[in-house]
Amino acid sequence: MVQRQRFRLAVALCTMAMATACFSGGGDQKAGETSSGQQSDKQVEAGVPQEYRAKAIADGKNRAIDACGLHDPDAAKEVTGDEGDEIVPSTSGLQECILRMHKGEFQSTWTFYLEVGVLYDAASRKNDAPEKLGGMDVFISEDERRCEVSKPLDDNYVIQLHATASGEDNAPAKPVCQVLREYATKLAPVWQELPKHGSGRTKPELTLPKLDPCTAAAATMDMFEEGFLETSGPMTCTARSAKPSPPVRDRSVGRNEVSVTWTMNTNPAKLIKAGDNSAREITVEGRKAVISKGSSGCTTYIVWDPEISVVQDNRSTDDDSLTQQIRVQTATCDTAEEVTKRIVAKVGKR
Repeated sequence: MVQRQRFRLAVALCTMAMATACFSGGGDQKAGETSSGQQSDKQVEAGVPQEYRAKAIADGKNRAIDACGLHDPDAAKEVTGDEGDEIVPSTSGLQECILRMHKGEFQSTWTFYLEVGVLYDAASRKNDAPEKLGGMDVFISEDERRCEVSKPLDDNYVIQLHATASGEDNAPAKPVCQVLREYATKLAPVWQELPKHGSGRTKPELTLPKLDPCTAAAATMDMFEEGFLETSGPMTCTARSAKPSPPVRDRSVGRNEVSVTWTMNTNPAKLIKAGDNSAREITVEGRKAVISKGSSGCTTYIVWDPEISVVQDNRSTDDDSLTQQIRVQTATCDTAEEVTKRIVAKVGKR
């Protein structure tokens, strides 16, 4: 039977309807420490060229950080005066987490977006304003339309936080940057001792971040002439050819590469519709997957752990619950099933 849960933060928020986590204490390790979820140079996949290995090491360290564990719904409530609605790992990748606030059902107010491992180099830091919030060094990027708070993880990568106000015709009671500064100040104790996946700060535990997406992508390297691997964030790795690709004239064909991302999403079977053959379901080594043809390429969603199903907000249908998924993007759907078999054989056999 599928275990259906809310995402909760183990202490701060056991009463809030969430899509992934219940917070307890802080992390048990600092960002630079080695753990099973982090990488040293020896642990980086052999297919990653030397010029990309430093980034792969940084992405491995940042992958170990629990993005949803960096939020604090109680702190957000103190700052905004609103109640927590839900906390949701992103469909873009598990390095992102979204915290939504509301005044009541269908009365959304603030949404806080957080991402771990954003590239933020010396040029970016030169353009933004350094500040101290809660004793924590951050950078503030602010203009008339947006505000971002960036907390350095090292010389090149940050945790980035921004917010939007919604759901009301009138302007919010506080400016966005004031709200972000106040929220980040309250988050400082958590961000000083970064929580890791598996530390118990969020439940249910997300298990995909313990694996390296480059391990999955490496299973397809021999499909490319002079194939190599490159990370593009903590939860994404791409296999491609070192040889220049010929120009693509067919707009329905994507890039000649295999991109693998750890994500969380609703049941991919929803993509399958009667009378439409653009999506189909397959089973590989006991794992369900859906291959879906898009306007420019093909995307396959491999359900990683159906036994842990997370409920979004107050919705309760199976189609609205979330599961960890491996999202695979290929140039066309012609090779998608073979790619899926290779990836499952490498990292996902039951």
